[in-house]
Amino acid sequence: MKILDRVFAKRKESEATTAYNLGLAAKYKGDWEESLEQNQRADKLRPGDEATLWNLGIAATALNDWSEARRAWRAYGIEVNDGPGEVLMPEIKACVRLNPSISGEVVWGVRIDPARIRVLNVPLTSSDRLYGDILINDGAPEGTRISRGEEYPVFDELGMWRRSAYSTYEVELVVPNTTALESIEERCRQNDMWVENWGTVRLLCEVCSRGNPGEHVCTSVPIDQNKFGFASKSEDDLRKVLLEWCEV
Repeated sequence: MKILDRVFAKRKESEATTAYNLGLAAKYKGDWEESLEQNQRADKLRPGDEATLWNLGIAATALNDWSEARRAWRAYGIEVNDGPGEVLMPEIKACVRLNPSISGEVVWGVRIDPARIRVLNVPLTSSDRLYGDILINDGAPEGTRISRGEEYPVFDELGMWRRSAYSTYEVELVVPNTTALESIEERCRQNDMWVENWGTVRLLCEVCSRGNPGEHVCTSVPIDQNKFGFASKSEDDLRKVLLEWCEV
């Protein structure tokens, strides 16, 4: 009897591992229905496995299956809000690597739950991402960035959850001094816009990007120091703000 128990236990473990691997492969392909199904199967065969629960939570979030996402996060040990609706948690500052296979640009954002992050920068147009986009993020940090002496994790994007209402506009500006820069930033805030000085962007190689860049010696292509990215819901409104700024 004990031999049979061991045989069945090994078979169950093997089936759980197979289901987990199928769910993992589906996650990286963006096949969320398959990922959800396989991770649910793995969870039944091997309850409490943290890697399975995390991928289950990601897949459920991508599909807006909030009851299943909430169950997965709580089983993992993460506190999330109650209720039948969207899963939320206190916002946490972090970074996200946009379109890793295409762009790889790292921007700042806030995590609104374990599997979603909202973009707070104006990404370069090559990333095909926008200020305010909410993205599905992977669970394991891939590098860090430092802001004001604090270190923050970088998570890889897995796909779009909700597209932003903003558009990105690339503008060449000659900003004479810090006061002028602060002025355009303040005007943007007052008019529900955002501006990013793309001339301050550091272009890192992939190896450095996935670590803490620190002292960086890799060669890179410089960005025009006069280029700025603006996030606005209306081109006309942006033109008005820029004209008013130029007239001051």
